[in-house]
Amino acid sequence: MRPYLVVVLALVGVLATPHVAAAPAPSSYRPISLEQLSPLAPVNPSSSLPIQFRAGWPLIFRASVKDKDMLGIGRVYDTGTQEPEGWTFPEVGQGGAIVLKDPDHIWSFGLFGPVPRDELFIDFYPDPGDVSERTDSEPGALGSGDGARRMALRPEFGGPLPYSSIEGDWGIVPVADGVQFGADDDFPGLVLLSNVGVGVVMTSLFEGWHPVSPRTARNLAGFNTSVGYELTDKLGRTSITSMLVVPRFLFSRIRVVDPCTGHVNVGPIGFAESCDGPALERVDGGPLQPEAPASQYDESLATIRAFVVAPKWNPVTGQVEYLDQVVDMSGDGEVTAADAQLMGWQVLSNEVVFSFRQIGSNVTYGRFLRYSGFSLCMGTNRPDISGLPAGANFTADLDGNGTSTIGSVSVCPLGGSGVTRPPR
Repeated sequence: MRPYLVVVLALVGVLATPHVAAAPAPSSYRPISLEQLSPLAPVNPSSSLPIQFRAGWPLIFRASVKDKDMLGIGRVYDTGTQEPEGWTFPEVGQGGAIVLKDPDHIWSFGLFGPVPRDELFIDFYPDPGDVSERTDSEPGALGSGDGARRMALRPEFGGPLPYSSIEGDWGIVPVADGVQFGADDDFPGLVLLSNVGVGVVMTSLFEGWHPVSPRTARNLAGFNTSVGYELTDKLGRTSITSMLVVPRFLFSRIRVVDPCTGHVNVGPIGFAESCDGPALERVDGGPLQPEAPASQYDESLATIRAFVVAPKWNPVTGQVEYLDQVVDMSGDGEVTAADAQLMGWQVLSNEVVFSFRQIGSNVTYGRFLRYSGFSLCMGTNRPDISGLPAGANFTADLDGNGTSTIGSVSVCPLGGSGVTRPPR
């Protein structure tokens, strides 16, 4: 078979092939070394936490495999061009996989016909950059951009919005932009969890808006902005490097406020002019409490965890599946790589744990107009889009009186300027 005919149709699920699983590897099998390249972690655990602003800082991971632990690199996309001398390594616009085990010694994702899917591998798709709101021109893991899947993963409040609509209908039509909740389309084996903000899965507002039980965390690796790989480094390893330029509100505390509780006094034009109850709030799904100044939640103390899992082949759907959410299977109150293992996913790397202090989450300084459940002054995750309900502060009906709006208006404050020394 000529090289340019080797196309991975298996990932599209067009072949009804038998599923032959590789022998389960021991839980201690960790062929991938995961390093956090940025930010630098404290050398001494007793050191003060690194400080980051709400957005714009790089989160970079490198997953490396030693030569002795891999069989080679398999192609998962082909452009239709014949490679000279048999080179079949991926470049931008193509996909590849680091193959760790292959019991039948046949790379099934490069052949036509009913062949066993028995490989243990990590796929990757070199991509120079994903931008929210811009259609991704580079191919990624098939199925990862599915609109229904992405919509189901989106939280009720807060966080970056990987959705938009050309028709302007408040972001309910997904755009294939490569930026999403769940597994990343370019490095789908990477799992990134956070214990703060939108990384925590909540019940609906109708059910009280508190962390689900058992505790569940969203995979935030889908917000990676670029992925590349090294064929062979100076240590003789093959590695995949992913970079995430942190967007607004990804690691911010989320606050929901009800400014209108108790009896509602409605004005002549239908707006709530006053309410006889105190303003209430919930923060990160916590208890209902009196509203505090928004500046109190300007800071987040967050811990993120990162690790790499192997994809799963689903013989029923004919697709490769990736890990979008991790459940606290151990019941210890934390969601970790060990829980992913208990869920049946094969964890292939060490777990990186990084704690930091994030400042500047509050962008609602001063008074603001509250209506339709959000604030006009709270900002969005994308400066090019205005009016979409993204942010760290929201209004909602928490006491069940049927309204969360008070018709008060003031001018949004201007942004800061001048020279500010970084906190140390």
